[in-house]
Amino acid sequence: MLDDWIYSNSAWLSSSVFILCGLVVSGFFVVVVTRLISAETRHIHNEFTLATVANIAVLYTVLLAFIAVAAWEDLSKASDLADREAGIVQDLYVDAGGFSDKGLTSQLQNELRDYIDAVVNREWPVQQAGSIARAASPALRNFRATLASFQPKTSGDAIVMQEMLRSLNNLYDARRSRLDAAAGHIPGAVWGVVVFLGLLTIGFMALLSMRSRWMHFALAAGLATAMVVVVALIVQLDYPFRGEISVSSEPFQQVLKDVGPG
Repeated sequence: MLDDWIYSNSAWLSSSVFILCGLVVSGFFVVVVTRLISAETRHIHNEFTLATVANIAVLYTVLLAFIAVAAWEDLSKASDLADREAGIVQDLYVDAGGFSDKGLTSQLQNELRDYIDAVVNREWPVQQAGSIARAASPALRNFRATLASFQPKTSGDAIVMQEMLRSLNNLYDARRSRLDAAAGHIPGAVWGVVVFLGLLTIGFMALLSMRSRWMHFALAAGLATAMVVVVALIVQLDYPFRGEISVSSEPFQQVLKDVGPG
């Protein structure tokens, strides 16, 4: 699939291919339109054609700007969710040390370590491939079962357990939000509008009458390149957990490094 090719290769390669396609399309439009419609006819309507190109270009620019900002905000939100989830796991790991039963502490910390390891080494690669993985769910269920089965015997244990249960609920919320963010992307209908308006802009650009066909192509190619560069950026931002511009698993890796081996 096209998505797999885009995100499995470097951003420079995919963007270069997009730009090349834009140049080919702009050249195609210029050659076809200039051959089908006489220069005299195009020259008569040049003023109106130029106004139409300007209006469509402004509309297209606003649309691309809106989509780019929305995609960037989604990426930033996904990054914040990953940071929050990793931070909650680390807090739970530290809080587990507050129990008087050190056997329970060791078990809870081992289960949290298993959770982080599963997120980093099993879930994240699947997310980067464009799918949703729940490989860390068993470790989290085991942690919850272990914590819920504990019967506190002191007020200190009761306070620690209450705080950890609250943090655990927050962890579930953060995890759910991260998985939802991994599944989100720009709808296909929006991409359809982006492509249609881009072709429409280049098409009307080709209707302009110029003395030099090479200059005509150069202007159309320049406009197409500018649009394609922005579209390529949006493509890289589309999936928060895919490609070179994506959310890293570094927060979880750092927590795994901080807690150390079991």
